[in-house]
Amino acid sequence: MPDAADAVAAYAETRLTPEHRALFERFRVLVAEVAPDVRAGMRGGSGGYPGVPVFRLTHDIIAVSPSKKGLTLSFRGGARFDDPFGRLGGAGNASRTLLLRRPEDFDAAAIAHYVRQAVAGDAD
Repeated sequence: MPDAADAVAAYAETRLTPEHRALFERFRVLVAEVAPDVRAGMRGGSGGYPGVPVFRLTHDIIAVSPSKKGLTLSFRGGARFDDPFGRLGGAGNASRTLLLRRPEDFDAAAIAHYVRQAVAGDAD
């Protein structure tokens, strides 16, 4: 049985466009640098719906969902995040999202800021 890292790699290879795969790889590397204790895995998936990559400590803190538009990063607890970059979207009282459409959308400083907050909020 493949381990979680293999499952995530297989997902990226088979389910993401080359451009989105490159964005995902940049994100995966950034998470490893900023939060080395965070582990990638897969969540969900049943019937006609594939699972999605998640990054977790105690809880799933970030989910990555592809669409035709790009990759959406969904941050658990994102509604409480400080957002000096003004990049987070969404409404409600829980998560916030960041849509990456093109390579130039990848702002490493902003994304690292959000990842650090997701890690800090994992205990909540």
